[in-house]
Amino acid sequence: MTKDDIIRLAQEAELNAHGLVIDRLARFATLVAAAEREECAKEAELCIKTEPKVSIRAANAIAAAIRSRANPVK
Repeated sequence: MTKDDIIRLAQEAELNAHGLVIDRLARFATLVAAAEREECAKEAELCIKTEPKVSIRAANAIAAAIRSRANPVK
């Protein structure tokens, strides 16, 4: 998520923030996104244990794809 994305989302949420507040908001958004990605990746890995028809390779590939979103291609 870029700083512009965060500003746009803050505006959509009707938050009036500027300067340092935006920087803190960006940091907070980055932390929330990272935590959510990790939880999604863990759910994909859990499929290995709970879904017998899901291959280990597929579940690991999905988890890796989710985690790789931390470094989006621009």
